[in-house]
Amino acid sequence: MNKNNIKYKITLYPYRSLSKTGFFILMFVLGIISFIAGITFMLKGAWPVFGFFGLDVLLVYIFFKINFKSGKKKEIIILTENQLIIEFYNEKKISKTHYLDANWLKINLTKFKNEISKLKISSKNKSVIVGSFLRYKEKKNIVKSLKTALRKNHFNYEKINV
Repeated sequence: MNKNNIKYKITLYPYRSLSKTGFFILMFVLGIISFIAGITFMLKGAWPVFGFFGLDVLLVYIFFKINFKSGKKKEIIILTENQLIIEFYNEKKISKTHYLDANWLKINLTKFKNEISKLKISSKNKSVIVGSFLRYKEKKNIVKSLKTALRKNHFNYEKINV
């Protein structure tokens, strides 16, 4: 794929509300509070409680690390002269690539209950679900942006439920 052929490109990342600095501060404060509470219980004679406070901090740490790892996923949507290419990345490696004919696109954004939504891009007999980690408003903005790029480059497309 030649960079001159790229007509439109957008990268989708999962939303993360806590930065690495925020994570460090949270773990530090949680560790201090747990340590002080554990020492207090130990001085009162309930020494096994101290270990449970440490276990709580360890579990919070592990689950945040799992959350941060899932935040390294990304999806890239690329529109070329005749294809829509969708690349799925796990950390820094491409895990899947889909090639769709840009002349036969169908964009389907469906909103379900509780702000759950699904953005499906189809072409001929192939469908790809995009941005599963994004909120409905973000998916709606992607549809608008993609629609503008398709119109600008003279591609026909069909919107469904958008």
